[in-house]
This record gives sequence, C-alpha cells and structure tokens, in this order.
Amino acid sequence: MSEKPITIRITGKVGYEDEITVAQAAQIIGFLNADTGPTLLPPNGGPAAGPSLVEAKVRTMIKVASPRAALEAAGAKTNPQKIVALAAWVLQDGGETFQLDAIKVQFQRAREMMPKNLSRDLASAITSGWVAESDMPGEYYLTNKVQNVLEGGFPVETRNGSPRNRARTSTIRTRRSGGPSKSAKPQVFASIDEFPPVLDGVLPYHRMPAQKELLLWALWFAKVNDIKGLTNSDAVWLTNELGAGIHSKHLTARFELLRKAGHANRSTVDKTLRITPPGEAYLKSVTAKNA
Repeated sequence: MSEKPITIRITGKVGYEDEITVAQAAQIIGFLNADTGPTLLPPNGGPAAGPSLVEAKVRTMIKVASPRAALEAAGAKTNPQKIVALAAWVLQDGGETFQLDAIKVQFQRAREMMPKNLSRDLASAITSGWVAESDMPGEYYLTNKVQNVLEGGFPVETRNGSPRNRARTSTIRTRRSGGPSKSAKPQVFASIDEFPPVLDGVLPYHRMPAQKELLLWALWFAKVNDIKGLTNSDAVWLTNELGAGIHSKHLTARFELLRKAGHANRSTVDKTLRITPPGEAYLKSVTAKNA
C-alpha cells in the first residue's frame, strides 16, 4: 500500500505548500533549518542519491511571504535599499521590470513610512548600480549586483575591493531578475585596469536616460580606449562592470534602435558594434539636455 500523501504548509518569512510524503516533509523541515540544505530522501525512504526532485522543488518554490519579510531578509536599512528589496519581492514570481507606483504600494503593505522623495531614492539605487532603467518609460529592473538580495542581503566591499554578501538571514531562493551574468574579463579589455563610469564631454554612465544610451556610452568608452568594436558579449560584460548591465537578450534590440538612428553600426568583417560620429553627437546632445 502506498503511503498516503500529506499537505505541508510553511508560513512566516517564507511560504510553501504542497502534497508530499511524511518522510519528505521531515526532510524539508530539516532542509529549512539547516545552514546548508541536507539531501532529501526519495518517497520510499531509501538511501539518497544526490539532490532529489523534492529538494529542487523546495528551492524553486520557497518565496518571501510579504513585503515586510523582504525588507528583513535583505537587511534593508536605507530608502534605496528598501526600494530594491521591495522590487525583488514584486519580481520574485518571474517578472523582469517594475514601476515606482508598485513600490509605493509595497511600502504601505510593509507598514513602512513612505520616503519623502522616492524618485531621488530611486536615483540613488540606480547610481549604486542596483537598479537600471528599462527602455519602456517608467519601468526599471534589478541588476546582477542584487540578484540574490533576498537570499544574502546587499553586497558590501571587502578589503581587496571584491563584493561579498552580508550574513545570510534566511534560506530563500528567488528567481533571477533578468540582469546580466558576471563572467571573466574579455580579452579585448585586458590592457584596461579600471572602468570608471565617467567620460570627458558626456554625462556619467548612470545618468544616461535609457538602455540604448547606456549601450552607446559603452561603445564610446571602447573607442576612447582604442578598441575598434565590441562583440555582444563584450558589451554585456562592460555594461555590467560599469554598474547598470544590459541583459544579453535585450542588447540586440537596443543596438537596433541605435543602428536605425545612425548612432551605431556593426562591422561587416568581425561583427563588432561601433559608435558613429552621429552617435557621439547624440550623446553630447543628451548631455546638454540633462546637464
């Protein structure tokens, strides 16, 4: 006779509900209480043979239960951090972008005092490289820097300058927000030691109004550093390094906007992306309008 399934429901900072066996329920509870999740047993109670389907299911389904729990899980203290944590909560069901109005609602639901200047705090989050503007007006997305903010908190700098996360506050896994992945430094940038987000004659990188301008800024950065052109993966890496990355699946569409306007082109020889003189003039006009 097969074991009758039971329903397990977990509430609190994280939430989970499913029909599973008694043995699996015991293992899930152990998994949640452990610093590193134990291997879950199969339904027949036999020996474990690596990560089970139940463990994978728990990792993907467990979510932060409320906006308040999101703030606590991320350790958000400042208003820009709270915006990021609440945005991560909004996006944990698989969304890629959020609007500021949605964040206002979550401040209310979390019983948090509404910031006096939410737009300014959002700008600070953008400057920190946590949030970037989408091409859709009024929509934003979280960058790779804070993709696990509800799992490990905000990144802080170590003595050698590399990022690390604050102590884990909860065993929570959230879906990626769509930011670009961190990868090895491309060979084309081998001779460049630092990547400051400033260029003479134009606004800083983080003050560009939209992603297509961010991409154009990155192409100009390449030209200033005597790089003839960037591949798509080079451009993704560079924008991520500058602090407001463009996802690889969005980059082609952003480039097409620039190409149609005559602001950038693609080499017919090596297929790299390059800024054009009209593109340089356009960035200068953007600077004049937003200075």
